[in-house]
Amino acid sequence: MENFFKLIPEQISTGWMAPLVAVVFACWHFFRKQAELEKIVAEKSDKVTSLQSALEQQIKSKELLHKRMLDLQTQMDQIDALLVDARVSIKASADSIFIKNPYSEDILVFLMAHGPAADKVAKLQISIKGSQAGKVFSSKQTSMYSENTATQRHDGRLDKKSGYQSKNMLTKPLLRHGNEVVGVVQFLNENAETPFSLADEKNIEVICNKLALAVGAIVAEPSNLVNLGMVFDPQVNQATVLFTDISHSESLFRSIPVADASAMIDEYLERLSRIGLQFDARIDKYLGDGILFSFESQTSSVENACKAVQAALLMQTEFQNILSEWERLGYQLPLAHRVGIASGAVFGRRMGYAQSCAYTVMGLPVHMAAGLCNVARDVPGHALICTETYQQAQSILAGSVNFIQHTQQDGQICYEIESN
Repeated sequence: MENFFKLIPEQISTGWMAPLVAVVFACWHFFRKQAELEKIVAEKSDKVTSLQSALEQQIKSKELLHKRMLDLQTQMDQIDALLVDARVSIKASADSIFIKNPYSEDILVFLMAHGPAADKVAKLQISIKGSQAGKVFSSKQTSMYSENTATQRHDGRLDKKSGYQSKNMLTKPLLRHGNEVVGVVQFLNENAETPFSLADEKNIEVICNKLALAVGAIVAEPSNLVNLGMVFDPQVNQATVLFTDISHSESLFRSIPVADASAMIDEYLERLSRIGLQFDARIDKYLGDGILFSFESQTSSVENACKAVQAALLMQTEFQNILSEWERLGYQLPLAHRVGIASGAVFGRRMGYAQSCAYTVMGLPVHMAAGLCNVARDVPGHALICTETYQQAQSILAGSVNFIQHTQQDGQICYEIESN
């Protein structure tokens, strides 16, 4: 600054320098702040764009899955109609189609089943070795079994589960293009006096050829069987699961009109879901006032655990923001937000009643996360993680996250998390 003043001629008064310097400093400060604001806006814009992209991707995936499910349902309806024709033709009392689990060497699963015990056996897996269906699948040869003439004992595992005694069975391989086995169709007849015959086999030959084509179209794409809920998703075998929940949410419905209370819960679900998506989670399901997130990226288990911990801490902050906004509206409610996180082996598949089943992850981490979420009501930060999640995340997040060890009543170790 002293050198700057020396550049000014002596005859010129320096009285004007103070306001000039002030103006220059103010301009510099303004443009600096403007640059910082532009940077913040750009970062926020990038986050919004990224979140929007994630939302659009999930919507697109759901739309594609919906279309695929409609196509699959059309194919299943076609198979169902063919089985009806075959069942009537040979006076069978029950039928089923078995297909090979594409992710297992020696397991058959049900593609479809009809009859008095169908709902009891349809979820069972059948070993290719030691079963009539497995024998036919391996040999590509038709088998007719009757308890009166059997030379080989029937594997009665299905009978034990269903309470239904298989007196007569006609089991045929479904051969596409003449020799490619895509499945097995089996018909049952509970009348011991009328076993199936070669004439019955001939009567359904044309129908079985059509069945082979229809079944072959489904099993050609293994993911179809995942979408139909018949096998586990092989792409999901390790994940970090995050459970969220609100403590004492019943107080909302006791003190506020139902319409207002449900709108507040919906706001909470939406805002926390955005955070989950921001960290690449899949929203597995909503559970009343809770959410199950699954972090199941194939890149790294450590990355999944770190993202889950970071998301949980941001969710805790966001819930406090939500609660403050509700309090400004006059709602003084004894609410707290709880989080439980666990990592480990899981399986993904569609579960439940055929017309309303939904994809979900299952495994010990799901139960552990739910249990930790429940226990988290008793710790100050209301967020607990299991030992495996801690081992995966602590070396990466040690500088930004505090991990506080706790011992549960059953002796299991868990860790409370809080921002550093």
